Amino acid sequence: MNDEALLREKAATLTRMLNLQGTIGMFGHVSVRVPGTDKCFISPGASTDKTVVRPEHMFVYNIDGTIIEHPGGLIPLEWRIHTQIHRDRPEAMCVVHLHAPHARALGVAGKQIKPVFLHGSFLCTGVPTWDNPRLVVNDAQAGHGSVVVGASAEEAFFACTFLEENAQIQLQAEVMGGAIPLSEDEARDCAEGTFNPRLFPLLWAYYERKVKLD
Repeated sequence: MNDEALLREKAATLTRMLNLQGTIGMFGHVSVRVPGTDKCFISPGASTDKTVVRPEHMFVYNIDGTIIEHPGGLIPLEWRIHTQIHRDRPEAMCVVHLHAPHARALGVAGKQIKPVFLHGSFLCTGVPTWDNPRLVVNDAQAGHGSVVVGASAEEAFFACTFLEENAQIQLQAEVMGGAIPLSEDEARDCAEGTFNPRLFPLLWAYYERKVKLD
């Protein structure tokens, strides 16, 4: 399998894993950029059954917004999230747009997401919010929604997983007066040990087994 074929496969697998977690929803999508190029693979739009997304279902975009390959099906309406971020942040090899329920609930309530447990410690640098519920239809809006980036698909998946788990714990704690966030020192020390490239492929492999297609 060549590099581009592998990245197509990762984009499809990531879509299925996020679907299993219940965070990508009907309207979410992922992209993986081909290093050293302006080409990225973007998962298909809302009409797609995300449990069976395969590499051949990926749209291929140039980061200027040009469609290089259209596999059929519905174009993800908010593709600009991906192309704009890939242009602005060349180190971001993977971009994920989620509809994660707990993170979304905190955002709707105007609550800042804060690190409240070990694997959420990487959130200590803050989670910016975009106060605009409209669909992304131009580049200026491309910060909409719950968006996670990573230097690899594995890193992005790790961040997606524990962003939502941290938000879930934080939201659950609201009924008991609110979660006690980690201190700056605690969060920094914990993040050094947990947001670690050594762990990214372990989490990936754990979920990949669960969504493997025949």
